[in-house]
Amino acid sequence: MDRKEKEGVLLVMICVFIHGAQPILGKYGVSLVQPLFFASLTNLIAAASLILIILLKRESLFLLMERRYFLSLMSIGFFGTTLSNILFFYGVRLTSGINSAILLQVEPIYALIIGYLLLQERVTLRQMISTLLIIFGTLLVIYQGTFKLNWGDTLVLLTPLCYQVGHLFSKQLLSQTEISPLFIAAGRTLFGGIFLFMLNQLVGVNQFEHLKDLSILGILIFYGVVIYGLTYYTFYESIKRINLSKATAIISVYPAISIILAWFILQEIPDFFQISGFFIILLGIIYLSYVKSELR
Repeated sequence: MDRKEKEGVLLVMICVFIHGAQPILGKYGVSLVQPLFFASLTNLIAAASLILIILLKRESLFLLMERRYFLSLMSIGFFGTTLSNILFFYGVRLTSGINSAILLQVEPIYALIIGYLLLQERVTLRQMISTLLIIFGTLLVIYQGTFKLNWGDTLVLLTPLCYQVGHLFSKQLLSQTEISPLFIAAGRTLFGGIFLFMLNQLVGVNQFEHLKDLSILGILIFYGVVIYGLTYYTFYESIKRINLSKATAIISVYPAISIILAWFILQEIPDFFQISGFFIILLGIIYLSYVKSELR
């Protein structure tokens, strides 16, 4: 791998370790406050932290409102944050933390299709085989020998599709303009958080009294700054360097960390189907990660 490819892979690996806490802390967070309230506040906190970095770097915030970027940033915020958060946080309440972590791994499939059809990324036989492994492992986790689909599982499965639509706009911005990953991360959380907050006000889910509880406030701040802010920034830096499908495949290894956290935080012990499905998915992802980032 050349230097650019190595940097991209390293940035994605940083995301892996941070991202592992997302489904577990997310499930724990929405057990304390309503999902819509949790999603809106954590994204606005993430936006505030990223905007602070922009100001410290003495860069202009007006780029977020500039006409040629505005519609794309709004789209990234809506699909990548607003819609995905609604699906995820309501879905995770209806299924287990381990299931949520593993089922999010269908994202490489969405990335493969979008990358090929819309970003002109090259798709090889190795990628196709890896994708089939990921599909098989996912089905094993969903059905667990009963062939019964849980509504929570369905919502979680749709979440990565929203991520990938948002990433499509992000990749196009990064390749066609001079706007930086930091601004894209800030725009995603700011506009997505505003949409969520407006929806939160419309349905009347206000739980600001819970912010007096320092433990809840701490989770909201950590989730916003680290799980959202830092992860988005490093991920956008990575897809600036390597193919979206490859970056997505590598970050999908994070359920290994999620399963460990679920065991200790949520007291969820993985069963045979979850463990088997996870290792099949992991095998497909590792096999896929060795594919070189190329365009057709």
